[in-house]
Amino acid sequence: MTMDTADPLLGDADDTRRQLDALFRRRAPALVRFLRRRTSQDEAQDLAQEAFLRLTRAAEGQNLQKPEAYLARIARNLLRDRAKSVSGFRERTHAVLDPELHAANDGDPHLALEARQLLERHEAAILKLKPKAREVYLRHRIEGQTYAEIAKAMGLGLNSIEKYMITAIATIDRHLGRP
Repeated sequence: MTMDTADPLLGDADDTRRQLDALFRRRAPALVRFLRRRTSQDEAQDLAQEAFLRLTRAAEGQNLQKPEAYLARIARNLLRDRAKSVSGFRERTHAVLDPELHAANDGDPHLALEARQLLERHEAAILKLKPKAREVYLRHRIEGQTYAEIAKAMGLGLNSIEKYMITAIATIDRHLGRP
């Protein structure tokens, strides 16, 4: 999201309120579009509202020289926080595929077919990822590497690894029809 940072300094309370209102009217649609490319429509709306709420709170306690840039930073941080919480939740709820634990389903062809189809859809979603995002995703999810290990091995920054994971998770979720 490119944000124009030519806004004047946010000052007194009434002036701040007017400027924030103008900023909201001017930038909210672009912010929602930016967030929508990375999340669902409903979540994009929620994240945009949260970003403006945080901007409003920040403006109450200080003078903001570049409110649009501050808003963009808030939005990126919200996306990163969302990706971390989604990733962490999935890792905590990830079920280990142990043949002995799932031996009771071996005789059910319907369950076997569903499992094969889900695996095929997941593999197809992974193949839709761009090469670097795919490598980061596979290193983290399959090989169990930490973001720091991946960053070092690939010669990238930690923020880049986080962005690749956000992209990968969002792409795979969309492909699998997850919210």
